[in-house]
Amino acid sequence: METLRKTVCFAVGAWVILWSASACSVKEDRRECPVYVTVLTDRFIQGGMDAGTVSFSAATLINREDISFLSIIGKGYTQACPRDYARAAVLSGVENGRMMEEALIYPPGRQADLLWISSEIFSRNADEYVIEAEPHKQYCMVKFMFDESPRAPEGYPWRFRIKAGCSGLNIYTREPIEGEYSSAVGPNAVGEWYGVIPRQKANNMLLEVFLPYEDSETEGRLEYTLDLGKSFEKIGYDWTEEDLKDVAVKVGYTSAELSVAILDWEGDNSYLNEEI
Repeated sequence: METLRKTVCFAVGAWVILWSASACSVKEDRRECPVYVTVLTDRFIQGGMDAGTVSFSAATLINREDISFLSIIGKGYTQACPRDYARAAVLSGVENGRMMEEALIYPPGRQADLLWISSEIFSRNADEYVIEAEPHKQYCMVKFMFDESPRAPEGYPWRFRIKAGCSGLNIYTREPIEGEYSSAVGPNAVGEWYGVIPRQKANNMLLEVFLPYEDSETEGRLEYTLDLGKSFEKIGYDWTEEDLKDVAVKVGYTSAELSVAILDWEGDNSYLNEEI
């Protein structure tokens, strides 16, 4: 009996030692375990956006998925990420852009999206991490005004083309990416004229005025080239703001000239004429 008791005690003691060593090992290796990141997108819903894209990456892309924000309301989207370094982004409004590993690019001729992004770069030595995704506006809407009206005079012959020096952005840092941006502007279905400019590094922008070919609304004979960036610069437009502002461009023409003025989008109809 004494021998049996000693054997049982030895076995129990050995198990305790092994369990303690195992527990210590797990604790030391937690850095190798993932952090489960939950991105809450309810604020996108509050902003009127019901769907979008979630994207996670570290050194390379981890996961990207198009989702309905309404389907995860209150609970969010969860993804396992490395603890030492990871990035998360939520995008809404992507239609014309071309998604790459960490960038959204607009090929020449395609208008920039009405894009909203929330993004974060993080490292968390924890089992769980929650991100409250806050959407930020990544585009400048340009509203064309004709003698205080958003509709061109009857028989207005011209169309516009906006050109800029950046054609996309990094979805995790929201930094603009240099490249040729070119997008034609004409009347929409209700006769109003709107252009869109993606986030830029500087006011390197032109406005081309052209007479469209009979079979095209986006190509034609170039008539004028205007320094749109100069006008943005004179009103102090800030491309580094977290949420980009919209502007209005006042267009007037006579037989001899075409003039452009920049107005505050939410302003009081006062404006600064810029002959360019």
